[in-house]
Amino acid sequence: MGCSPYLIDWLTMRLPISAQSHPALYARVAAFSGHIVSCDSSGEVVWIKRTLDIDALRSDSPGLYWQLTGDGKTDVLVIGASPASLEHGFNVWGSLDINHCAKVLIDHASRCLQLLLPDVYHWQCRRIDVTANYALPDAASVKHALAQLLVSAGARRRPSSHNRGGDTVYWNPGSDLSKGKAYHKGPQVQHLWKKNKLQTLPENVGLLDQVIRLEHTRGAKWFRRLEEAGKRWQDLNEEALIALHNDFFVPLIADGIEVKNMERDHILKAIMTANECSENQARAAFSTYRNIRADGYEVTKDSMSRRTFTHHQTLLRRAGISDQHLRDAIVIPFPRVRFDLARPVANWDDIRRVA
Repeated sequence: MGCSPYLIDWLTMRLPISAQSHPALYARVAAFSGHIVSCDSSGEVVWIKRTLDIDALRSDSPGLYWQLTGDGKTDVLVIGASPASLEHGFNVWGSLDINHCAKVLIDHASRCLQLLLPDVYHWQCRRIDVTANYALPDAASVKHALAQLLVSAGARRRPSSHNRGGDTVYWNPGSDLSKGKAYHKGPQVQHLWKKNKLQTLPENVGLLDQVIRLEHTRGAKWFRRLEEAGKRWQDLNEEALIALHNDFFVPLIADGIEVKNMERDHILKAIMTANECSENQARAAFSTYRNIRADGYEVTKDSMSRRTFTHHQTLLRRAGISDQHLRDAIVIPFPRVRFDLARPVANWDDIRRVA
C-alpha cells in the first residue's frame, strides 16, 4: 500500500444536537447519555461503558466510539476513531486528508447508529493526531533512539516513559492543547494483536520492529482557539498538518536523532561466512547481539528460549564476537545512523531500504 508519509491517526468530532434539531438521531442516542459506546468495523456494538471523556482513548483503540454528552444547555454527539484503522484494519499507513478522514468516521458512525448523519461541514473537530513513521536499521536502534528522547527537554515539555517496557515517550501527556509521543511501533502492534484488538495483522509486520513513530495531538483547546480566530478545521490541508507536526517535534529533535549502529553489514557478512548460514539466521543472531547491548545479557537471555539464545551465542562466537563483548560494556566501533524529521517513510519498501 502506497500512502502519505504522514497520516491522521485519530479524529474526535462532535455534532450539536437536540430533540428539535435532530429528532430521530436524538431519540436514538438519548438513552446512552454519560456512556461511551464502542462499535466494531461492521457497526455492531462491542461494549458500553459509563465514562466521561472519549479523548482518554488511545489512537490505537480499535473501532469507532460515540457518546452523547452535554452541559445542561446543549447536547453534542461525539464520535472518535482512527480513520486508518476503520479503512484498512490497521493504522500503519493512512491518509492525511482531513475531510476524507472525517467522512470515514461519519460514514461508519452512520452504520453504527443506523441513521444518515449530517456531512462534514456540520461537525466540530476536537482532536487530531498527526503521525509519521521513521525507519532505523533494527529494533535495537529504535530502543537507542527512544532512550535519547527520554532525556530530552524543551519548551516546558517533560518526557516520561510508558510502563510497558519503556517503549513510549510522552511530552505534555495531560494537555488538551498540544502534546506528543514517540514509540516503538513493532511491540505496540504485537501487543494489540495478542489482545485481539486488531482486525488484521500486516503481512510485513516484522518490519515494524525497525519503526519509531512520532505522534502529535492537537486537542479541544486548540480547536476552540481556531474557531475563535474565525478559521475552519475543514481548511487544514496536508501542508498545514505537516507544519503542526514539525512545529512540535523540531524543537525537541532538531535535525534528527543520531543512533549508534554497528558496522552491521560487515558483522552480518562475518556471521554468514563463519557459520555458512543464511542471511536470515545471521540477522537473528545479530538482533540478539544488539538486544544484549541495549537491554543487558540477562534480560535478553530471559526473553527467548535457552536453545535459541545458545545457538545465537555460538554463531556470534564463530564470527569473532567474544563472551566478553556480550557481557561487558566494551565499545565496538559504531558509525552513526540518523533518522531525519524531514524523511518519514511512506511504505514497506522504504523500511526495507534502511535495513
